[in-house]
Amino acid sequence: MKKVFDFVVIGAGIAGVLSAYRLKEYNTLLIDKKGILEGASSAAGAFLFPKIGIDSPYTRFINDSIIEAIEFYKKEGINTHTKGVLLLPRDRKDIEKFKTYEKEIKLPFRKIDNGFFFDIGSLVEVDDVRKKINVNFKQFETKKIEFRNSVWVINDAIKTKNIILSTGYENLIDIPYIKIRPVWGERIELSEKCKVKNEKLDIYYHKNCSLAYVNGKFRIGATHKRNCLECKENLEEANELIKKANEIMEIEGETVSIKGGQRAASIDYFPIVGKIIDVDKTLLNDKHIVKGSIPKEIFYKKGLYIVNGMGGRGFSNAVSTSRILKEIIFENKESFMDTKRLFVKWARKEGERYLNSEW
Repeated sequence: MKKVFDFVVIGAGIAGVLSAYRLKEYNTLLIDKKGILEGASSAAGAFLFPKIGIDSPYTRFINDSIIEAIEFYKKEGINTHTKGVLLLPRDRKDIEKFKTYEKEIKLPFRKIDNGFFFDIGSLVEVDDVRKKINVNFKQFETKKIEFRNSVWVINDAIKTKNIILSTGYENLIDIPYIKIRPVWGERIELSEKCKVKNEKLDIYYHKNCSLAYVNGKFRIGATHKRNCLECKENLEEANELIKKANEIMEIEGETVSIKGGQRAASIDYFPIVGKIIDVDKTLLNDKHIVKGSIPKEIFYKKGLYIVNGMGGRGFSNAVSTSRILKEIIFENKESFMDTKRLFVKWARKEGERYLNSEW
């Protein structure tokens, strides 16, 4: 263990890959028990579609992230296949909601029938991202993480000054205030010989699923089953997605590819980015936190960070969160997505029980 890295990023999904890429000027290593952009990221539709709804911090974050992501991928020479997307209501109740949302939308759009068309609707190919975003990577399964002599040691084999946890729904370190929920998502592709009846294929669609015709194939994607750890890729699941796609347009074709994976979602849907809080030290320093007081001071684990909880929009959210993480590390910037928001809520609800059990 002669070499000490500046950063080791654990987890080579899209959040981990882009975080390692942002830190490539330093001595940074990305590790994962699989390969780069495997698991949930390999099964992503990688759609860059706007979100409509009540104007809120979450909606603004999603849409700002899409704009940033398109610019980032283009700069890196990655084709964004920008064709525009038509967001369609799912039912009559949705039609009424869309009337309310129309006044809330901040992005340029056009009304088409009962839906909203956005010119910026795009997608990227996972293989294209894998080829263009080059990072120092080692296939390596993390089994033990320890902090010794002012450095982090992984499996008694890798030393690093800083660790960035980007492990998706898998938990390597017990952080009581951070809960990541697995959400099963799938992407299927249909053969080039698909039959389509009188529909435009030069734009993308989203209703109960996302539908795209790109590089001569239909791509259908959805993130739709929470906490379904037993979910697996199968033809029955694929047929369910095709049924949803047929609510958008009539498609007949052979399924040639089925990919699924567990996406990682936080409790409040926002990604989680920033420093890991030292729970014991912070609570013991100010036990009034558990009664609802704002913490007088928050203590952090030295050199331990997280970027996780991208949800079903990893290929857009990860562009923004990887930038924000770097700003937190080097500029000590504040972010509304940092770990404090989750810690304060957890401390008020579970902090007293935690103290009683630990001390």
